Amino acid sequence: MYADHPVHDDLPEPPPPTPDQMRMIASLARPHARSLALVAGLTLASSATTLTIPWLAGNLAGKLIEAGPLGTTRLVVLLVLAFIASAALAAVVQIVSGNTAARILADLRAKLYDHLQSLPVGWHVAHRQGDVLALMTTEVAHLGHFLTGTLIGVPPLLLTAAGAALLMLRIDASLALLVPLLIPIYVILLKLVGRRMRVLAEREQNAEAQVLALAEDNLGAISAIKGFAREDLESTRYRSRVEIARLYAVRLIRIQSIVEPVSALVASLASLGLLMMIGDHLHQGRLSGQELFSFLFYAALLTRPVGELAETWGQVQVTRGTLARMASVLATAPEPGYAVSNPMPLLRGAIHFEKVDFAYPGRSRVLRGFDLDIAAGEKIAILGDNGAGKTTIVALLLRLYDCQSGRITLDGNDITQVSVQDLRAQISVVPQRAQLLSGTVRENIAFGRHGASRAEIDEAARRADAWDFVTALPQGFDTQIGDRGVRLSGGQGQRIALARALLKDAPIVVLDEATSMYDPHGEERFVETCTRILQGKTVVIITHRPASVALADRVVRI
Repeated sequence: MYADHPVHDDLPEPPPPTPDQMRMIASLARPHARSLALVAGLTLASSATTLTIPWLAGNLAGKLIEAGPLGTTRLVVLLVLAFIASAALAAVVQIVSGNTAARILADLRAKLYDHLQSLPVGWHVAHRQGDVLALMTTEVAHLGHFLTGTLIGVPPLLLTAAGAALLMLRIDASLALLVPLLIPIYVILLKLVGRRMRVLAEREQNAEAQVLALAEDNLGAISAIKGFAREDLESTRYRSRVEIARLYAVRLIRIQSIVEPVSALVASLASLGLLMMIGDHLHQGRLSGQELFSFLFYAALLTRPVGELAETWGQVQVTRGTLARMASVLATAPEPGYAVSNPMPLLRGAIHFEKVDFAYPGRSRVLRGFDLDIAAGEKIAILGDNGAGKTTIVALLLRLYDCQSGRITLDGNDITQVSVQDLRAQISVVPQRAQLLSGTVRENIAFGRHGASRAEIDEAARRADAWDFVTALPQGFDTQIGDRGVRLSGGQGQRIALARALLKDAPIVVLDEATSMYDPHGEERFVETCTRILQGKTVVIITHRPASVALADRVVRI
């Protein structure tokens, strides 16, 4: 998604979002078609009202020159009403369009999060978590600012500019035709700075992602950093990445700061030339006083949209990389199991691996022709050296990865032919390192089954032999355990993970090196607990420790 880049000038241009990717992003606006239609109608009304002001002002100025203030009351009242209506409509357009853009952005964020959850584990392994978090936070925030603060102003600007140009053409075609001559100047200006803006925006976003990734890694490993006395070294690394991000940001600001002032300068010089020609037309009698003032007001009205559109164009270049990355993620196919809707029947727990071959992407084969039969209700221990494929068996069983050949069945059902969510709902896993979430003890146990009652959570804690230590905590089940459960010991975390698995009450239970966090006495108690509470369930024990093997009816070595 991102890559490391030093700060230098010879940088490749990032690829633009493809038409298919842009259509995918644009499709998010479809549910808001009615709101967008309302915005379009209000924008049209606002622009039309704004365009009446120069005409009324020109009429008023002409009458004041010709006859003084007498007989101008009606025009003054109309002009005041036009000012009020224009301001009111502009405010309503901002509110309605801002709300609509915010809803579209919220939908985009939710769709992005949902899609990230549906992507294969392999995709998440291949991408840095910091990059993904940067896309979901800072980049989406930039996109939100662009949508709600910049892009929604484009339609009124375009309509106002087009209307002003047409009305100028109606007043004096020869003068109005000077306006299109400015377009090549703007095109050349924007072309010169556009590529550089895109490259620097890409690099700044990349640098910010690296800052976020490093902060996340280091704060998650703060004990190791302190243990190895690396505080100063890591601070230097962090400051270095922050400085790289700052340098790119400064370069981008410099270029952005050029676009609007230069555009305004071009417009001002053009206005000066236009004023000289207007003087000549007025001298020759080709323009009346009323037409003169109306033309000048329309010319002034045209200048502002031109400058703001140039600034918007610059923002588009900055946002383009974000859109391309976001669209690329959304275009990534979810894991294959999400496309299968066939329900998985309630299992007894028989597991069958038949001639299974598997290799992780870019790595050598882990399993070759692997066969394994586990009867329903059987407790089997799988032993093997590190890297032999023990945990891979669990990943394939949960269909976190698909085998390259062979097949896996549960009670005779091919796991590739049933809903992956139904499949996983019938398998509980107690991993080597308990994957706890920030929150309370109760919330972490309840993670095993949505909607579980307090009584069911309490019972799961008792069965997992977690009741005593949980009730001894300062707030009992309502004790906050910190990020990743850092306020619990390793053994306590494993008890919570076991309680979570028991609350799920799945027919198949996997203990994946679940006793690795225990001392011998703690492991013995854990095994005794599992022996007592896992009766009747199919249990797969991944281990290399003799005490855990005692739980098994049969041992398989791979």
